[in-house]
Amino acid sequence: MRADEQKQVREMNGPMGRPVGDHRSADRIIEQSPVLKSFLDNRDNYLLIDDLKRNVGDWDSANPEVRANAIYDLDKVLRFIDNLDDRYLNGSHSRNGKIDGFASNGCSRLDNSEASLLKAFSDKGYPVLRHLRT
Repeated sequence: MRADEQKQVREMNGPMGRPVGDHRSADRIIEQSPVLKSFLDNRDNYLLIDDLKRNVGDWDSANPEVRANAIYDLDKVLRFIDNLDDRYLNGSHSRNGKIDGFASNGCSRLDNSEASLLKAFSDKGYPVLRHLRT
């Protein structure tokens, strides 16, 4: 994730959706993002889904525009978390294309891991991301 993208995520107060001119479908965004594809294919995160949708939008929506915008915002958050400096996180490896730290089939998360930060985001939204080290 580029520095300008990291700065944009840090400044977000809510979902923004795709930028003007980005007409990719949700499926196309998923194809292009290893961390997003891994997250959606993983069942360990099922306890976070409803709370995440409250913050980024409903990526299961029947409306293709709503779905694509929510997937875009979810991708930004996941890539931001995956790019955090892993020297300050437990059991996490930055830029490995997945959110590390889920345990016990999603029922728990390793403290101070990418998964625990995603949980904090799902509870408190974008302000959680403001001061994390990348």
